[in-house]
Amino acid sequence: MILEVVLWTLLVLFSILVFLMVLPYRLAFHGKMIWKAKQKEGNATIHFGGLNQGLSIALYPNRRISLGRFDHPLFTISLPKKKKQKKYHSNRPYLKMGKAALSEIHFDQISLTGDLGLPNPMYTGLIYGWIQSIGNLINIKSLHVAISPLFNNRFETDLDGQFHLKMVPGKVVWQAVKTYFKFKA
Repeated sequence: MILEVVLWTLLVLFSILVFLMVLPYRLAFHGKMIWKAKQKEGNATIHFGGLNQGLSIALYPNRRISLGRFDHPLFTISLPKKKKQKKYHSNRPYLKMGKAALSEIHFDQISLTGDLGLPNPMYTGLIYGWIQSIGNLINIKSLHVAISPLFNNRFETDLDGQFHLKMVPGKVVWQAVKTYFKFKA
């Protein structure tokens, strides 16, 4: 009798997990960064779920997880700061896995606006060029990039950005695992 209950419970949990893996999800990232000389300020938040509610993860300046509406969450947990660890290993299989998984993620919108200024004008130009080429690297429905490069030998950056993407976690994980085992063989 107890074995039957345990097996049914495991079957229900497994069914829920499979159901959650095949549902498409919407992920939105919103952030603002102002960085002038040695003064930093801004915020970065990831919203996972529907348009107005779901799981919200604040990354900067304080790390916390919220559940409920994005503007007035029902539940919030603050996370401790993580310690930096240095590990040296090859990134090659992980880069291939990331590229394969990225092919299963569909970007709906990317928006990046503001000013970009670094102490070395060469770095400003390089980063500005990379940002301008984002549209050619990944398939995007709506891309809006309005960045003004500041070549004034001062560290003045004021960026505001957001992106929205859709994915089916099961397909992303399957593509990454398949690529990992192809690389190992």
